[in-house]
Amino acid sequence: MRAVFLVMDTVRRDFLTAYGNDWVQTPNLSRLASLGVTFDNHWVGSLPCMPARREFMTGRYNFVYRGWGPIEPFDDVLPRLLREGGIFTHLLTDHDHYFELGGENYHTAFNTWEFFRGTEHDPWVSLIDRIALPEHLGKLSQQNWHNRSRQQAEEEYSGPRTCASAVEWLEANGRSDDWFLQVELFDPHEPFTCTPRWRELYGDTWDGPLFDWPDYTTVSESPEAIRHVRNCYAGLLSMTDHWAGKVLAKIEELGILDETLIVFTTDHGTMLAEHGYWMKNYMPMFSEITRIPLIVKQPGHAGAGSRCDRLTQTIDLMPTFLDYFGAPPPPYLHGQSLCRALEGGELRSECIFGYFGKATNYTDGRLVYFRNPVNLDAGPLHAYTAMPVGGLNHWFPRDLNEKMEMGRYFGHTYNMPIYKIPVTGETPRSLPGEPTYTGRHQLFDVEQDPFQQTPIRDDTLEQRCAEGIRRCLQRAEAPSEQFTRLGLEPWVFTA
Repeated sequence: MRAVFLVMDTVRRDFLTAYGNDWVQTPNLSRLASLGVTFDNHWVGSLPCMPARREFMTGRYNFVYRGWGPIEPFDDVLPRLLREGGIFTHLLTDHDHYFELGGENYHTAFNTWEFFRGTEHDPWVSLIDRIALPEHLGKLSQQNWHNRSRQQAEEEYSGPRTCASAVEWLEANGRSDDWFLQVELFDPHEPFTCTPRWRELYGDTWDGPLFDWPDYTTVSESPEAIRHVRNCYAGLLSMTDHWAGKVLAKIEELGILDETLIVFTTDHGTMLAEHGYWMKNYMPMFSEITRIPLIVKQPGHAGAGSRCDRLTQTIDLMPTFLDYFGAPPPPYLHGQSLCRALEGGELRSECIFGYFGKATNYTDGRLVYFRNPVNLDAGPLHAYTAMPVGGLNHWFPRDLNEKMEMGRYFGHTYNMPIYKIPVTGETPRSLPGEPTYTGRHQLFDVEQDPFQQTPIRDDTLEQRCAEGIRRCLQRAEAPSEQFTRLGLEPWVFTA
């Protein structure tokens, strides 16, 4: 058995031809879709980057317990479980968050791994003296500008280098048996930097300041600037598709395509000025962020070119890989193997998704419900962890030390005592002039309104969705405060 897990960060499914886009060129992902099954009702679980990756590895929701952080010592993780079954695992990535504080213990679970430097704020190019930045809109850091200085030719970009290494690894190892290869690309995550030929595909005529990295804020830029950013994103997506295509071509060249499982997905999407927002993390969780692509090319090309409308999530990928390799699933999984859906069965009728400490969102595949915290401080709230990292590149502040408690709160920690740390949540940020989202919920019918332009008002449907959130939180063994902060009846899990 052979498997390739192809992950691209921040892919908008509505920018893919496989999902109906008619202007962005992604021929290699379209080719993969023609060989596999395209999932039409696939949703995120926890966001953003590392919370999603913990779900890739554990098959469990992250956001009901903690935010951004490392693999926990009690986690059952995919690469380690595969290795126990005699499967060789290798990670190739340019995703720098794996190698920062808050990203510990992900890559070390693989037999071997390789990291390609240069994305975003990766502390790679070392210059003491500050240099002049070009005139620009949005964001641009000294570190990122230093990193860009070493990535001028397309082959020098970290994503292409990652794909080139994957081709080399396949050439050396592809015809062997029993391996799992994770090719994980930071692109098309912002900054949306690509060589000019890819923007030219979209007739980009922008002659203003450098602008390929919008701020995480509401939109104030001109229509021309918005169009340029979308062209930059489309160009980077096309460039990434091109280089990922070299990996797929090598699999075919080696004659192992037929028997190789290939799974493509992303962690989340992003806002490109839709609904008045740029980027992610702080606004309501609209479909541009949360309804994500998933393509599964099965061994033997089973179901080639077909589509699956079953309700699936990020948490389902880990048990799927275990299933294909014949490895037994660990206890305490929240996800289920996609094999059941691929055979026409149903995995679930409802699910939740969100950021830790913010709204808890619900869908049954048609209705989408944003349930926001009802208190101004979005609490009560605690982070539960054995490793008190407070997020990306920072520990929890020391003034919280005396407020931390330790205990055995959940069954899935295998009787390991963990920290219970008081933290502050937040409600989504509303647009200027709009009322706060505290205690204000929204309901949409994404079959009739796929990009959630018009909330619907129906007390009966809203109550049904609120009950659905309660059921999903119960199944996830969520701490009782997750119910309280949403204005739902508390429920206590007894381990």
